[in-house]
Amino acid sequence: MCGILGGLNADIDDDRLAQLRHRGPDQSGFARFDVPPHGTVTLGQTRLNIVDRHDIDLPVRLRDAAIVFNGQVYNHPELRTELEGMGWEFATQTDMEVVLASYLQWGPECLHRFNGMFAFAVWDGRRFFCARDRMGQKPFFYRCGRGSFEFASEIKAFSNLEFITNESFELFEFCFNEHTLYRNVLSLRPGHYLLFDVERGACRTHAYWDIEQQIGEPVCDEGKAVDQFIELLKDAIRLRMRADVPITLFLAGGLDSSLIAKLSGVERAFTCQFDEFRDTINEEVYVADLVERLGMEAHFVRPTREQFLRDLRTMSYHLEMPTGSFSVFPLFRLAKAAHESGYKVVLSGEGSDELFAGYARNELLLDEGGSGNGDLRRRHYASMLSRYHGSDLDRFCRMASRSGLVGGGLMKMCLSDLWSARRTMLENVSYIESRIFLQPLLQMADRMCMAHSVENRCPFLDHRIVEFAFSLDDSLRFRDGTGKWIVHRAAEKILPRGSLVLRRPVKDGLPTPINLWMHGAHSFDRKHWNALMTAECIRSLLGRREFDSAPRSASLDELIPNHLPTPTNPVPMLWSAAR
Repeated sequence: MCGILGGLNADIDDDRLAQLRHRGPDQSGFARFDVPPHGTVTLGQTRLNIVDRHDIDLPVRLRDAAIVFNGQVYNHPELRTELEGMGWEFATQTDMEVVLASYLQWGPECLHRFNGMFAFAVWDGRRFFCARDRMGQKPFFYRCGRGSFEFASEIKAFSNLEFITNESFELFEFCFNEHTLYRNVLSLRPGHYLLFDVERGACRTHAYWDIEQQIGEPVCDEGKAVDQFIELLKDAIRLRMRADVPITLFLAGGLDSSLIAKLSGVERAFTCQFDEFRDTINEEVYVADLVERLGMEAHFVRPTREQFLRDLRTMSYHLEMPTGSFSVFPLFRLAKAAHESGYKVVLSGEGSDELFAGYARNELLLDEGGSGNGDLRRRHYASMLSRYHGSDLDRFCRMASRSGLVGGGLMKMCLSDLWSARRTMLENVSYIESRIFLQPLLQMADRMCMAHSVENRCPFLDHRIVEFAFSLDDSLRFRDGTGKWIVHRAAEKILPRGSLVLRRPVKDGLPTPINLWMHGAHSFDRKHWNALMTAECIRSLLGRREFDSAPRSASLDELIPNHLPTPTNPVPMLWSAAR
């Protein structure tokens, strides 16, 4: 895991590279290349040593090309062997060299050979080739200007930032695809690569992967499907256990992380348990039962209100853009605990709910099977009821909207191009969840883990599992009113018999009592939370000189009243906080 930045005629120096030191505290390096008459190309990288822990020359070079790389290509040993058979020689054991050689050997087609999470830029003497992994686990931001091109792992590495907002952020409460909250700064979409031609001064992006491009024959046999899923998950975990450092796990009391715990064999895991939720959402009882059966050790992290107030400023600095979720805080504390225990790599279960229809918010939509097709009475009035229910897309957008029916209508305008009549309702829901609503969760996981120099690896997001999920017959993902059917069947085969997690009726996500701490009530409009986080993100980035000079442990009690909604001030004033 690393932080990268660079470009043509980009304003890059040691101070800007230092903005990414948390992503790679072990090593850093710069290189500059004169490109007359167009100017100067600069490449910079910070490095977190996980594979080949020796210091190496940065950026990595082969022939006349150089690369800066963030992430991990898990199948790099196999690719190295293949490339060595073609005459390539390597000076390090890193995947960075393998990725560069792969590009020089196969061009953009090399991306189809990679199994991993990555964002990188190659300078080959004529152009930049930049790419981002299929699901968007690793970030890549860029900015094009007249005679200039800049890129970086995080927005804070850019100079002269100007805050803007956009309609999609106001609607979804997070940024996705190319959108950001900073003028002219774009995000490279997941599954895309970018070409910047220095001679032409042109920047173009291309999609190299999408879920539907890979789907073959549908899988309908239950027994074969469960066995195939187990084998794919085993291999995805095996690849993600490749590291020259110890690996741990974020273990919740649900099936996804429990499966990873069993198949990975990690010795220690970290679990979040809020004392405020012990009587309602008790992860500890399920985790304690599982780790005893597996012979593991669990470290329970118990975040507090005082820690939240102290951490808010730092979390916002690293998050950069709100994600509409309270889960940033428990993730931040989990990663901090893992780092303080000496870990650089953690496994987690992101992606399973999106791929296998696991969210409760979609169960009603999927269980209805359309509009008005239930009992005789509903069939008789199907035509009339269809006007009430609306199309499948209408119903999904109403359920997903946090702004009521008006928001649902606006959301439909944004998502209509992604919704296809060729797919079933379940296929469309899983596709939108995986391609859009997963993005802020991956942003949150990356930033909160990298804030503590911890690499987060997600076995369920192995592209082979993603493609397999979308090849399944609907009944293998959703059955009898409940999602993740195939995950449940796999857990019954793999986890120790009698494990409490196998009988858990409902698994919550990663809830946080921030609403109780800050508003004194269980109900709290999430837009107020996003307003608070937007204000903090703007202040921490646009005023980062003040942030860098302020003590990290300073209490925010004196700042909170300026942000909190009140009966007379329901929406906090952002700019007063961003001053």
